[in-house]
Amino acid sequence: MGTIAARRGTSPRPTMKREFSTVPERKPLRQQMREFYQTSEAYKGLLAAHDEVYLRHYVELVTRYAPPGSKILELGCGNGISARLINQAGYDVVGTDISHLFLQEARAWENPQLQYQVCDVLELPFETQSFDVICSNELIEHLPDVETALAEMIRVARKGGHIILSGPNLCSPMTPFLDWLGLIMGKPGRPVWGETKRQAWEQFVKNCRLCVTKRFARRSAQFLYRAPDLQADAIGGDSDSAYYASPIDLARFFRANGLQILKKCVGFGRKGSIVAAAFPYLSPYISMVVQK
Repeated sequence: MGTIAARRGTSPRPTMKREFSTVPERKPLRQQMREFYQTSEAYKGLLAAHDEVYLRHYVELVTRYAPPGSKILELGCGNGISARLINQAGYDVVGTDISHLFLQEARAWENPQLQYQVCDVLELPFETQSFDVICSNELIEHLPDVETALAEMIRVARKGGHIILSGPNLCSPMTPFLDWLGLIMGKPGRPVWGETKRQAWEQFVKNCRLCVTKRFARRSAQFLYRAPDLQADAIGGDSDSAYYASPIDLARFFRANGLQILKKCVGFGRKGSIVAAAFPYLSPYISMVVQK
């Protein structure tokens, strides 16, 4: 893939319509996902578990690499706790999410240096080069168009600014292998990806192939998508993910658009640091820091 300005401008193939069909047209996936997040009380309840303890490594990642005095844009902040914690560390923060439902309680924390706003990361309502740091946690895997989202992040980041991305590496072979080992030892499986030993092993093999293909492909980033489960009771385990998140894709996209990768992966704790240093693209978790 070339520069952002040279992104493909192809339009989707037109769908065939029957003149007298009574079957309603299916909404675009982007609209389906927006409506799901804007109305799902069950998903809002799931986010309630994303408390200060759950978010500590992500907040530490952002505050470690955000220069003092930075103006920070957090995308997909969910219940808003992470934006509040970053603000309390001394930063001017704008926390955003696509769902007004998720941000209802967060409004009570607003102050002159902390604001919340409902917006879509695929079409950010901010001026070009208006933030020192763009950050997100567990957002990338839920996007139906990652290229557009990354291009928007780059657009609103100031020259010399940072983009910090955190979330599950859904292409990592390590996670399903650990699922498989756990199931052998009698532990419960992981929803969606490793509920049985066979499923976990098949996911391990698939992820190994994906990593090898992506790593040695001569092409630019190869974003691979999946159909998210947007049923009201189908939450947890990233069942609603739309993108097989991979740090290999992200790194290639950023490099192709002239950004510098400062950290391929940042580990926390002894084991995490070893894995991040030795296998940055295979780590179960994405924690990437880039500079414009």
